[in-house]
Amino acid sequence: MSTIPMADVAAFQILGPRRRQEDAALHVRHGRGRLLVVADGMGGEPAGDVASMSAILGFEKGFGAPPDEPEDNMRWACRFMDGLRGALDGMAEALALGDGADGMATTLAAVWVDPDGMRWLSVGDSGIWMSHLVGEYAPIRLNGRHGEGNRVDSGLIAKAGPFRPGSLEARFCVTEIDMHPGPLDVSPGRLVLVGSDGMDVLEHMGTPGGWTQRGGARMPAEWTKAFREMNPRDFLSRVESVLTAGAAADNTTAIALRTPMRFRTGAEEYVAVSDAPEREVLGGVPT
Repeated sequence: MSTIPMADVAAFQILGPRRRQEDAALHVRHGRGRLLVVADGMGGEPAGDVASMSAILGFEKGFGAPPDEPEDNMRWACRFMDGLRGALDGMAEALALGDGADGMATTLAAVWVDPDGMRWLSVGDSGIWMSHLVGEYAPIRLNGRHGEGNRVDSGLIAKAGPFRPGSLEARFCVTEIDMHPGPLDVSPGRLVLVGSDGMDVLEHMGTPGGWTQRGGARMPAEWTKAFREMNPRDFLSRVESVLTAGAAADNTTAIALRTPMRFRTGAEEYVAVSDAPEREVLGGVPT
């Protein structure tokens, strides 16, 4: 039996100028793939940290463990929607137990990557990016920026009040779902990034240390090496150094994954290429 490398992965969080960490994230391996989930509890709304943590854990539970055998796109769509229902159920449970607060809200971005490609779902403005193939251009953002200029209607919200159609008094609200259940073919070894909106500052033109230069899409030289080598841990170290040097405007949480090689025969299996855990959870609320 031959072996191929398992997708390498790394994750990090910083507080930025905030007093409390309201982001949560997890990555977990299932067979030949890995699930990445990031939720950004909405600042200004109550219990954002509880909202984000209960959402990612609920999503993981609803999403389940995909089988190794192929599934069609409709089944993947159902799996992502089951994850979304799980996120809302998790928020509802936290609300019922008194751990959360009425009106708590969060964004959510979830990505599944395996040798067949990548699939995703997002609600709100947390981002999903993929590195450019040649490693000299800024990463490509794959999902929409939902809810810019809005508040709780740009993500998931849990309310204790009665349901009123067309109102944010609804017990649960989901808006602007961005879903790609069919596999997006990606070259082996590319970086896939999932992050809260604190990452957005890196792609603003003229941000000191950011990965996009003013006047063009080409990356500054100091970022080129990070994207050419496609090492998730080294890449996130670069992100963290830029943000802690003063670019951070918010809590920032990110997961970076190097896409895996494809299976060529049924006699291949994964072997770990780093000390990344099988499952890791990050956030401001104990799990």
